[in-house]
Amino acid sequence: MSTILSDSQTDTDHPYPQSWVDRLLRWMQGLPVPVPALLVGIWIVLITIVHLTVWQEGILEPGTIDRRVLMINTWIPYSLGFIYYLERTAAEALTAFRPALNMDEKTYAGLRYQFAVMPRRGVLISMVLGALLAYISLRMYPEISSPFMDTRLATFVNMTLSILGSAFIFVAIFMTYRQLRLIRQTYAHADRLDLFRSGELYAFSGLTLRMGIGWLIVVYAGVLFYPALVRNIPWAVTTGLVMAGIVVSFITTLFDIHKRIKTVKEDQLFEIDGRLQAAFSDLHRRIDSGDVEKLAPLREVMDALLVERGVVAKIPTWPWQPGTLAGFLAAVLLPLIGWGAQLLLQRLLGL
Repeated sequence: MSTILSDSQTDTDHPYPQSWVDRLLRWMQGLPVPVPALLVGIWIVLITIVHLTVWQEGILEPGTIDRRVLMINTWIPYSLGFIYYLERTAAEALTAFRPALNMDEKTYAGLRYQFAVMPRRGVLISMVLGALLAYISLRMYPEISSPFMDTRLATFVNMTLSILGSAFIFVAIFMTYRQLRLIRQTYAHADRLDLFRSGELYAFSGLTLRMGIGWLIVVYAGVLFYPALVRNIPWAVTTGLVMAGIVVSFITTLFDIHKRIKTVKEDQLFEIDGRLQAAFSDLHRRIDSGDVEKLAPLREVMDALLVERGVVAKIPTWPWQPGTLAGFLAAVLLPLIGWGAQLLLQRLLGL
């Protein structure tokens, strides 16, 4: 995929300047190595640095691989990859949705830019919040990082990478909320929705689904590879609030899409019903006047309208099938309910 900015363009050509994360991703896209391969390379470098440190400091036996190190140092490349993937998917979805938007190319280019590029301030605030959460968690609950901070060097390396990982995760959170809001706004301004173009009608459903799956991976991996995080109150509360917020925003987006498609469907059914009413009125007029010789062509018209009405009436107005949505929500909520119950029991029983 081409980058959002061409080489001849600058930040002044767009609504706001790129964040440094977007500049980093743009630079990575310009390298001869594919971005996913670069991210895997970053992950390998990070886990190598940490393992060499803990081996050197005698915290782990040389050659011993710790799964917590593997997980914690995944957050930086994972977040970058997630942002990169959302940007690409959003650009493709918006391209598919383009016929439904009655806007000039300049306005459309601005909308595309907003989907694919984050503002500097939002990214900076997100990174600060993520870094603070990691720092507070590590200071208040040092046992979650034990024994990887038993020496000064190990503390410096692991705390630095943990703080950076949390900061990048919060940038991905910011990107998710931002794109969900933009999806709602885009559907609200669509005045050329065509019920018979499913690719256009449900253009953003794939993007929202991938967002949900991406965050499920984060939560599942965190608890699977680092169970001590469940007992970390700041992390548990923040994770619960973030996931709840994403679920609410996700559902709100789906309902907004449903409402917009439903409105278009009702308008089209209203138009068909008007034509049917006119056809029936013509039928009654001809019967009353005794002009029954031309009823056959009129009946063909009415049959065609009834067929069209039946087809339109069956077009779903939800981006997903109800079963898929229910399964997704269950996958999100059940782990949170289970972890919340586990945390509550641990607190009550003093474990």
